[in-house]
Amino acid sequence: MAFDFNLKLFLIKIILIFVFIIQFKVFASSKLDCNEKAFYVKDVMSDAKHKDLTIAKSKAEEKGRLIAFNQLLNRLTLRKQIKNSYKIDLNKMINFIKINNEANSTNRFVGSFDFCFNRDEVVQFFKKENLNFAEVFSLPISIFPIYEGPSGYIYLDEKDLWYKLWKDFLNSNDSLLKFKLSAGNLSLKRSIKGEEVLKSNKNVLKKIIRNDLTKRILVVILQPKLARNGKYQLKISGKLYNEIGEFDQTIFSKVRNYENFKSVTNLNKNILLKDINELIYVFEESWKKNNFFKEGLITFVDIYIPIQKSKDWSNSLNLLSNLPYMKKIDVIGLKGDVGKVSLAFQGTNNTFFNILNEKGYKLKQVNDEFILIKK
Repeated sequence: MAFDFNLKLFLIKIILIFVFIIQFKVFASSKLDCNEKAFYVKDVMSDAKHKDLTIAKSKAEEKGRLIAFNQLLNRLTLRKQIKNSYKIDLNKMINFIKINNEANSTNRFVGSFDFCFNRDEVVQFFKKENLNFAEVFSLPISIFPIYEGPSGYIYLDEKDLWYKLWKDFLNSNDSLLKFKLSAGNLSLKRSIKGEEVLKSNKNVLKKIIRNDLTKRILVVILQPKLARNGKYQLKISGKLYNEIGEFDQTIFSKVRNYENFKSVTNLNKNILLKDINELIYVFEESWKKNNFFKEGLITFVDIYIPIQKSKDWSNSLNLLSNLPYMKKIDVIGLKGDVGKVSLAFQGTNNTFFNILNEKGYKLKQVNDEFILIKK
């Protein structure tokens, strides 16, 4: 009997320990969940040397904090506003640090870190330093590199320099704009023509967008050409199109002059990388300006929500409540096939419309009323 009792007691202890471990893991997972994704900086590599490895690790973390904070500034603020240095307590600004990988020798520590910044603390810092900032991510945007070379149009080719440069750049890109490099099988490649892409053929552009599962497409064009004045030129441009393949705007355009045909077709990797960085820089800064956080400005707007399916009402309310900058949602009425809500949000109408647009919705204005429509 004593043996049976002790066995049961032992099993109960094992079960309790197992439950505790599960609860601990769940708690730890939720604790390390960075809710403000715009303030989460991942995969920061840092290293430090010291004969005491504990000190080396601490120094690597300290160095990583500074790297992560600079990345955060570049992501959320206008880069021309950033100073070379700030007097700040980074420990106060960070909720937690996650170590992804680590390695060490006798006197060196190398680690990959994730940093979750405290939004309230960072926003206070932005206010103190008079830094404008945005925190709204875009929906995925296709990047479609195309090279119009002497032998024709080259696109979706892993061996093409222009395509490879974009692939390398996007692998390390960290911004509010979510880019996705276009990719496709041989069947897709055969079904589109480079000339149609350059001529803004809506059906071709829509086909690429559907294949990439994105909402817009940025066609980035590299063209060696002979200008009317007889000079050889290399033109780089970026043209943005909406979800249905309609032209939106030219993001970037730049021309370089060369002495002869050979020099214009002998592509320089470093120069092209600078142009890619400049093109994306222009796009990012424009995006931030259109989505600035406006703390002191509260805008009110009434919106009608059409109800065609049973879940339309709940889905729309869920969409609106999860939008950045949303302060308050009041239901004015609900009847049959339409509901009406009153919204209060931080920022201008333009900011709100941009956020909705990136979520796949738009507001249709009829007289003085607005109707929420899925694009």
